[in-house]
Amino acid sequence: MNLEKFITLKEGEKVIEIIKRAGITLFWDWFLVFILLVTPFFFMFWLFRHDWWGITLFILPIVLSLFLIVKIIFVWQRNIFIITTHRLVDINQKGFFHKEISKITYDQVEDIFGSIKGFWGTLFRYGKVIIQTGNGQIEIIVDKIKSPIQIQEIIQDNRDRFMSKYVHNYSEDVAENIRDQIYELELTDLYKIKKIVNKRITKLESVEENEE
Repeated sequence: MNLEKFITLKEGEKVIEIIKRAGITLFWDWFLVFILLVTPFFFMFWLFRHDWWGITLFILPIVLSLFLIVKIIFVWQRNIFIITTHRLVDINQKGFFHKEISKITYDQVEDIFGSIKGFWGTLFRYGKVIIQTGNGQIEIIVDKIKSPIQIQEIIQDNRDRFMSKYVHNYSEDVAENIRDQIYELELTDLYKIKKIVNKRITKLESVEENEE
């Protein structure tokens, strides 16, 4: 699959999972196609005896079924949920000319829910994953996917990995800014900082001793 058609990866970003709708959930779509495609042949000889309108009634369901086949495959291939090392991307293709894209970075993710409901969902192990942001403005619902509980765990693991790296990088930036500014401070300010630093060191040392 050419992901460049769907998203542009950032520097250092890698794709972890590409998830599509479970094929079994398309059963009724394919069943309708089958009915439309097969039914005209049962009445073929009767329809052909009725000149142009009989031939039209024979051809129309076949053309419609071919159109539905193209649409089902087109929408299924482009309706995807992408998990990367940096974010979540939900591409919801609703038709030939209607597409919705939602993107959430891991620092925005607040809650992740995976669930399997119903007889068929339990039998074939498909369900949905819900991702909510902290401000509640964005909610991604990835429905009718295989193994939603495992997908939830994958998202959670990548979120934890991303956030630990994010916090580490943030701490490095703060320390670097302090080092850059400390040479510009006066003696009185340095004494104040020294007092704060000593207090912080003492607290961290006591925490480490308690853990040991």
